[in-house]
Amino acid sequence: MIAKHAAGRFTKRLRRLAARFVGPYVVPDVTEEVPGATRAADWNRGLADLLCRLGGALLQGGELTSEVMATLGDVAARYGVRARCFVVPTGLFVRVGEGDAVAMDFVPVTGEQLRLDQVQELYSLVRRLRARTVPIDEAREALARVVNLPTRLSPVLSVAGYAILTVGLGLLQHPTPAAVLGWAALGAVVGVLQLLGARFRALATAMPVVAAAAVTWTAMRWAGPLLQMNPEDLLIPPLIAFLPGAALTMGTIELAAGAIISGMARLASAANVLLLLAFGILVGSTLASGDRTAPLPAQDGLGGWAPWIGVLLLGLGFLIFYSARPRVLPWLLACLLIERAVQVAGTGVAGGFFGAFAAGLVIPVVTMLVERRTDTPSQVLYLPSFWMLVPGSIGLAGVSELISGQDATGLANLLDTVITMVSIALGIMVGASLLPRTRVTVSDVSADQLLGTSDKA
Repeated sequence: MIAKHAAGRFTKRLRRLAARFVGPYVVPDVTEEVPGATRAADWNRGLADLLCRLGGALLQGGELTSEVMATLGDVAARYGVRARCFVVPTGLFVRVGEGDAVAMDFVPVTGEQLRLDQVQELYSLVRRLRARTVPIDEAREALARVVNLPTRLSPVLSVAGYAILTVGLGLLQHPTPAAVLGWAALGAVVGVLQLLGARFRALATAMPVVAAAAVTWTAMRWAGPLLQMNPEDLLIPPLIAFLPGAALTMGTIELAAGAIISGMARLASAANVLLLLAFGILVGSTLASGDRTAPLPAQDGLGGWAPWIGVLLLGLGFLIFYSARPRVLPWLLACLLIERAVQVAGTGVAGGFFGAFAAGLVIPVVTMLVERRTDTPSQVLYLPSFWMLVPGSIGLAGVSELISGQDATGLANLLDTVITMVSIALGIMVGASLLPRTRVTVSDVSADQLLGTSDKA
C-alpha cells in the first residue's frame, strides 16, 4: 500500500516536471485523435479520397501528370503520411498508409476542362493545403465548391468572348480588313454551337465535326464570296477552342519526361480531335463543292501592328470566354506580350523553330515569377500561353490537306507540327528547371505534429 502511494506521488511529480520543461502534450488535429488501427484506416481512407478528388480536379485544370503526383505528395506529407500515386490523364490511383491501416482509392477523370476562375480557386486551395493541415472534411467541401463553381457569364457574353478570341488568333496569322469581319461572324457561329453542345450533351462528342463542317460551308458559301477573299483563310481561327495545341505539347513533354502512358494518351487524344476537325472540313467543303469560286488574289495586310493587337484581343477573349477573374487581365496580357516578343525575336535570330523554343522557355519562368509576386496562380496564365504558339492549327491544315488530297504540302505541315511541338516542349522543360520548387516532406511536418502546432483552417 505504501509502495503504491509512493509510486503515485512519483508519477505526479514526473508529469509536473514534463509539463514545466516540455509543455503540455496536445493531440494534433491532423490525426483527428485516431486511437487505434481501425480509426487510422478510416482516416487514411478519407485522406485517399481527398487526394483522388484533388488529383482529378488538377487534371481537369490542365496540369501535367508529373506535377499532379508531386502536388499530391506534398499535400499528403502535410498530413504526416506518404502517398503513392499512379496518374494518367483519364484517372488516378492513390495509396495512403502502411500495414493494417493502408487505404487505396481510384477516381476516373471525366467532364469538361475547368474554367480559369475555377483553376484560380483550385490552386489557391492547393497552396492552402501545402501550407497547413486542413481537416479532411473541410478540404473536401472546399474542393467541391471549386468544382461546382457556377459560371458568371451570360450566353451573349460567352459568344462575344469567343468571337473576340477568334479575331485575336486570326490577327496573328493573316491580318486583313475583310478577314476580321469574317472571323468575327464565324466565331459567333461557333460560340453559339458550343452553347448548344453544353446544353445538349449528345452533341458534345460530335461538336468538332459539326463546328468544322459549319465553318467550312459558311466560309465557302457565304463569307468568302461576300468578303471577296479566299475561304481557306477563314477556317482555322474560328476553331481555336477545338485545336489540341496544348494537348500535343503536353503529350510531348510527358513523353520526354518518361511518362509514356500519359504522353501517348494525350497525343492519341489530340490526333483524334485533329482527325475529327479534318473530317468536318472535308464534309463542309463537299457540301459547298458547287459553290467554289476561283482563287482570289491576296489582300493587303493590316501592317506589322496587327499581330500585337491580336495578342491583346486574344488575352481579352480568354478572360471573357474562359471566365477568368478581371484582376488577372493585366498579368495575362503582360505574359502574352512578353511571350510574343520573345517568339518574334527568336524567329528573327534563328528561324521559327528556335522562336517556338524561346517562347516555350519563357512561359514557365514568367508565369511562375508572376505567381510568386501576386495571388495569381501560374496555371491561370500558363494555359492561355499555349495558344500563342498554336501548333494545333498547323497540324489541322496538314491533316485536312492529306484527307482531301488537294495539296501535297500536307506532309510538310505535319512535319512542321512535330518539330514545333518538340521545340516548345524542350523550351518549357528547360524553363521549368530554372525555377526549382520546394517540396513538403513528412519529416518537415512531424516536428510540428509532436509539438501540437498543427494549424486549423
